[in-house]
Amino acid sequence: MDEVLLRALNAGIAGPASDWLWVLITTPETWWGPVAALAGGLTYFDRVRGATIVVLAVLVVLVADAATFYLIKPYFARPRPCNALEGIRVVIGCTNSFSFPSNHSVNSMAMAGFLGWLYRPLFLMLLTIGILVSISRVAVGVHYPSDVIAGGVLGFSFGWIMAMACKTYMLNKSKTNLGR
Repeated sequence: MDEVLLRALNAGIAGPASDWLWVLITTPETWWGPVAALAGGLTYFDRVRGATIVVLAVLVVLVADAATFYLIKPYFARPRPCNALEGIRVVIGCTNSFSFPSNHSVNSMAMAGFLGWLYRPLFLMLLTIGILVSISRVAVGVHYPSDVIAGGVLGFSFGWIMAMACKTYMLNKSKTNLGR
């Protein structure tokens, strides 16, 4: 079923007319400017808390990315569809790294779970971006749908848990400071 869905999405939503868009969405460098603007805005409007959360968001993504790449992917050792299947449209380079789960999905959804939970007005926008990044990995032919679904759930869960821990810590710290 995963392969059938991959082939349907890879051929159905990707094609010569839209390949440029999927490549743009899936390329991490595309997001550096918007992420820098978001970090600058959070820091500008919410000085200390914003700067702290920006640093924590970077750490959340780094930890989620490293855990996925070094621990989870080698455990499952699933080859990428572009290496394992015939007839997949590959729009970007196909690496020999493992496929399950998708690091792009983990990272984008960890950011959505973390920042979106701490700054609720940003939630829908960040979730939409995370979903688009995840779909782009199937569209360009380097991940199965289950890779991006698992990566999205894993990343979002990790981001959300870290946001809850951050909120709890900040709430407890503010209660402690009020008692002084």
